[in-house]
Amino acid sequence: MAGREPVGIPSARPGLAASAAVALAYGVVLPVLPTVVASSPSPARAIAELMAVYSAAMVVTAPIWVRVCRQLPAHLLVRLSLLGQAAAMIMLLWSSETTMLLLARGLQGIFAGAALPALQTAASRAAGSEGDRSQRLSDLTRVALVGGLFGPGVGGVVAPDDSLVGPVLIGFAVLVLAAAAQRPAPESSTIVVAGRGSPTRHRDVAVLVLLAALAAAAMSVYEVGLATQGRLVDGLSARAIGFMFTGCGVVMLLSQSLVFRPRHDPLRAFAWVAPSFVATAAGLALLAWLGGRWPSALGLILVAAGGGVLQPALVYWTSRAAGAAEATSLGWRASFTSAGQALGSLAGGFAFAATLAGKMVLSTLLLTLLAAAMLALARRRAPAGLPLSVSTQER
Repeated sequence: MAGREPVGIPSARPGLAASAAVALAYGVVLPVLPTVVASSPSPARAIAELMAVYSAAMVVTAPIWVRVCRQLPAHLLVRLSLLGQAAAMIMLLWSSETTMLLLARGLQGIFAGAALPALQTAASRAAGSEGDRSQRLSDLTRVALVGGLFGPGVGGVVAPDDSLVGPVLIGFAVLVLAAAAQRPAPESSTIVVAGRGSPTRHRDVAVLVLLAALAAAAMSVYEVGLATQGRLVDGLSARAIGFMFTGCGVVMLLSQSLVFRPRHDPLRAFAWVAPSFVATAAGLALLAWLGGRWPSALGLILVAAGGGVLQPALVYWTSRAAGAAEATSLGWRASFTSAGQALGSLAGGFAFAATLAGKMVLSTLLLTLLAAAMLALARRRAPAGLPLSVSTQER
């Protein structure tokens, strides 16, 4: 091969800790944001912008991080990402003005965008078989779900007075501890394109990346809808909203654990992608059209169950279709997924409004999700344009 295979992070634990810390730091302030921006002219729009700017910042800086991933050792890049996020979180305490909050969340998103491609590429290159690769990538998603599960719940508990101080300090401490846990690999851990490897299936990568972006957009729409409906319509407290987000994380974790069991077949896991898109569409429809606690709870279960399957399945097949351009493809996948999150957050500010524009946004999203389900169903036998059989034996 023309380039060196990256060894990645020597032990899986520091990488898993980093993935969980990034997710926790993102979610720990979510239950408090509706209260912090309650005095703004349009609270729902402010919440959507605060969620969207995080993802938008990841999109804008993706090309930079893709280049850095090829040169900088994985543990240093992940450490830089974690410490940068920690500094950005402290900025949330400087002022409650929406402009300053947007700046802080944007900086947090910039640094968060560095971690995921490096962690995913290192995990993929360390795998001993296709089944092992799928398992390692799903493990990264699983621990991120754990971080996302505890983040909002912890944030709601430590903010009884709806203040950002407690959640920010928790997020800061977790990020710093995860950064301290990163260690260099015994050999070079530089994330590089593997050179002459299997060919890159550009068309299949593009399809899988777009499906991942749509899944991320739908989840962001639901997060904004849950936060705004719960706080502004149902009158839930920050703690109650936090526990609802935690419940979402629990369901995602359970669904992922059922589908991505040890030594699972990646091809069979992809068969769940189409039903997951349908479940996500049904959950969004329940929250928007029925409202109330029980329909919202059922919608949460459906959206979370779908979300727990979609991203792990799609990231594995993207990695496999990318071939020699794995690091670059995973970097761009992270970028487009972040773009989906950003657009979803902005769309969420409109989708649940009782206006013609809101109904059109929601209807368009639901139809797109159903179209994605049909596309995934059509590709279930060859998700990445590859042969039907997938070797799960150690190489």
